[in-house]
Amino acid sequence: PPGGGRNHVDPRFLSLFTIFNISFPSKDSLKTIYSSILMAHLRNFSQEIQQVGEKVTDITLRLYDSVIKKLPPTPSKFHYIFNLRDLSRIYEGLCFSTTTKFTEAYQFLRLWRNECMRVFHDRLITEEDKTFVSGEIEQLVKTYFKEYADKVLVNPLVFGDFLDMHSKEPLRLYEDMGDYSKVKA
Repeated sequence: PPGGGRNHVDPRFLSLFTIFNISFPSKDSLKTIYSSILMAHLRNFSQEIQQVGEKVTDITLRLYDSVIKKLPPTPSKFHYIFNLRDLSRIYEGLCFSTTTKFTEAYQFLRLWRNECMRVFHDRLITEEDKTFVSGEIEQLVKTYFKEYADKVLVNPLVFGDFLDMHSKEPLRLYEDMGDYSKVKA
């Protein structure tokens, strides 16, 4: 195989093993998998959030495709390897949403933006790459969710489960913290 430090493995050695090759799933398969996960999670949410959730998988896959095409791994950026695990991390974060903390569509879209920034943007090392990913997310929000764009694109993006840390409740819920002054206190 082409590429850096990969060494050729002798076929006689490989004959001692069972080798499975699983090809990358098609776009339709990815959409089915991730939209099924998300829509099952959103079934108890408001109709507005469910409608937004139907489009979230499309824009997530568009973002993923553009990141893969524009930001390939290089010797100086060897950690720019994006795969299904990254998509799964985004959806894991989206599944932290609860009906009590996410009542409006823009709140859920802010969570989506936060998860994409956390998974893709935080790994990047150059300002140019970070600007590209931020711009792609902004463009997707403005294209698909114009009516929510003003609220979704507000900075800072601060999400966590420690705002009600001193509460007697054993369950801490993931939520939008708002701004740094709220978190600092």
